[in-house]
Amino acid sequence: MTLRPIIPTQAQAADLATIYAPAWRIWSENIDRILAGYDPQPLPTTDALTLDTADQVQAAIGAVASEFLTILTTRITPALKRWVVTAELRHRQRWAAAVKAGVGIEIDMLMSAQDVQEPLSAWLARNVALCRNVSDQAQARISDAVFRGYQERRPVREVAAEIREATGMGRTRAIRIAADQSSKLSSQLDRERQAEAGLTQFKWRHSGKMHPRQNHKARDGNLYELRTGKIVRGDGGDLTPDQRAGVQPWCGCREAAYIALLEEID
Repeated sequence: MTLRPIIPTQAQAADLATIYAPAWRIWSENIDRILAGYDPQPLPTTDALTLDTADQVQAAIGAVASEFLTILTTRITPALKRWVVTAELRHRQRWAAAVKAGVGIEIDMLMSAQDVQEPLSAWLARNVALCRNVSDQAQARISDAVFRGYQERRPVREVAAEIREATGMGRTRAIRIAADQSSKLSSQLDRERQAEAGLTQFKWRHSGKMHPRQNHKARDGNLYELRTGKIVRGDGGDLTPDQRAGVQPWCGCREAAYIALLEEID
């Protein structure tokens, strides 16, 4: 018997992307402030030395970065905590429903969030770091655009366009990270709940994406040991820890709980 897999919803990923949004939006909203002091001087026509100063721009970038750290502490981190608590509860409810539908046993009262506290804490710390990294990358691209603008004596409108492009890249990255992290948490909770229930095997369920990893698609239906990833039935060999479902970036495959009822009877 294979229990129905738990697929994280797009709404969960969208909610997580909203929490990530300040990491790129704060830079988008402060373009005018950053470029207020941007004023590269033309190249000198005499032997006199002309020195541009980017101190005001650098100070503005530093101030925005500092403001983001405050937002990270006061708004984003608490929001991530609320999100992961809700995600765990939904997963727990859907896991209990899958068990009841599969074997007719009610396990709702036997589970709690405390049972999976370690992976939840690790996920939270990882996502706080990822959120900061989205902002850091945007800051690095913006700084590079501004200081290249000074070196090349570029007009402010061109530099502003590059900064808008940098914030757009940050937005795209935040959305992709949110979808990936939502899937990763669900995969980790799958393994934790299956181990907690005493299950020892899982069946690989391919995501069905249009452009899959071919080795992931080839594993569809394979049977593996839950603890070790050792193959029980199928082709392709054992799974290393980095090959487990949901571990690689944007992997939507699932490790569906498998109960060997007929094998045990035989």
